[in-house]
Amino acid sequence: MTAVAHRGGGRPSKGLRKYIGFRVPAEMADQVAQVAEAEGVTITDYVASVVAKQLEVDLERHDHHKYQEELPIGRLAS
Repeated sequence: MTAVAHRGGGRPSKGLRKYIGFRVPAEMADQVAQVAEAEGVTITDYVASVVAKQLEVDLERHDHHKYQEELPIGRLAS
């Protein structure tokens, strides 16, 4: 038997991915599935897009605080 070469069929790679698993209430899971189906995407792609939007907001907020200097309140209060 000879090996069959991959012919490049199927969908293109989405790149390196990692698994993040979590549980949500059953009603929320049903709602997520309903919206994903209406959008014509998989549940994974829908949840990833929602997380990506919120992550962008959160990272910007955290980066903003990262570059702020600490006020020398201890020296001023003495």
